[in-house]
Amino acid sequence: MVKIICFGDSLTFGYQVSREDKWHVIAATKTGIQLVNRGVSGDTTVGMLKRIQRQVFQAKPDGMILMGGYNDIFFNRSWEQAAVNLAAMVDQSRAKGIQVFVAIPPPIHLPVTFKEGGEMVDFEKAAVMIADYCQWLRDYTTSSQLFTLDFSAAGDWRDNDLYLDGIHQSPAGHRLMADQVIDFLEKTVITK
Repeated sequence: MVKIICFGDSLTFGYQVSREDKWHVIAATKTGIQLVNRGVSGDTTVGMLKRIQRQVFQAKPDGMILMGGYNDIFFNRSWEQAAVNLAAMVDQSRAKGIQVFVAIPPPIHLPVTFKEGGEMVDFEKAAVMIADYCQWLRDYTTSSQLFTLDFSAAGDWRDNDLYLDGIHQSPAGHRLMADQVIDFLEKTVITK
């Protein structure tokens, strides 16, 4: 059986969503591919770099869906270090022979984040940095010849019902992500 590690932060973990509603569980059930969730809520790419050896490389997966960087932007107010760290994880994974699928997260939904997000983060500024980071991800994956799983292009993310709080996806948002993963895996992995 093909095994893929889903490696990231709360958007990978499925913050406040029941296990059966998480995108990786839905996609695994539909495709028969083992999708192992190694998302940690609140993690930055620095934390991901610290745990990639133990949680990804030691598991010897066939592939990895890599998605992270939003917390770097929220907490550190910068996307550039997230880009450096993500590229380092890609390089390390490739050196270990692991197929990397870089995921572009869904966008944040400003109308909801302003109501639910608290005062710690300037979500308007974060949204601009997120757009820049996601564009960097697209350019980087193209120039590095990596497969890209673009959740932001999965559908119309302006629907409030797709979010719990403007950042984290609701069960409906996870279903939309799962549909994208299923389609992606059918085109890139299931032919193994």
